[in-house]
Amino acid sequence: MEKIARAAGKRPAVQPFPDYPGNARSFVHLDARLLPYWHTLFDVCPALLKLDPPDGTRIFRTFMTWAYRRQVILDWTFHLQVCRWLLESDYRFRIDEEHIETLMIAAAARWVVSDHSEALGVVLTWQGSAAPVFDWKRSARPACRPMAVELEELPPTPWDFAWCPLGTRSGAGFRRWLKV
Repeated sequence: MEKIARAAGKRPAVQPFPDYPGNARSFVHLDARLLPYWHTLFDVCPALLKLDPPDGTRIFRTFMTWAYRRQVILDWTFHLQVCRWLLESDYRFRIDEEHIETLMIAAAARWVVSDHSEALGVVLTWQGSAAPVFDWKRSARPACRPMAVELEELPPTPWDFAWCPLGTRSGAGFRRWLKV
C-alpha cells in the first residue's frame, strides 16, 4: 500500500494500526510509548479496571484504536475523549456518573498544568450531568470557599462535552461553552 501511495506521490489518509500478536500477554507491554497513556487513564480512574479485569487491556486497546482512527489529539482532553468513547462503546451500560466525573476532574487538572494562557481556571461540563467541574491555576485557587462563578447557574451545553476558560474569579468569568 505504501509503495503504491508513494509511487502516485500521495500518502494514505489513515496509516494502518500496528498489528499486535494475539498471543501477547498484554497490549500495554508491547509498546512502551503507550504506557504513559495507560497510567494516565488507570492511575486516575482505577475503577475502570473493574470493567475489564485484570489489567484493562481490552478497554485501553479499543480506546486507542478508536482514537487513532479518529485522529484524536491526546492533550488535556485525553480523559474527555475516553469519556466520549465509553459513552459510545459497549461499556456505556456499565459506567456511571462517578466514572465520568473522575475523568472530567482529571481533564480539568491536566488543563490547569498545561495551559499557558492568561486564563485563571477552567470549567468543564457534560450533557448528562447538572454539576460542572471547576479547576483553578495555583495563582487563582480559592481559599476554602467557592469562587463567584462556581455559584452561578451556567447555561446548558449544546455538545456532549464542553469547556470554558475562566478569565476572572468573579461571576463574569464564564463567557460561552466551547466544544471539546
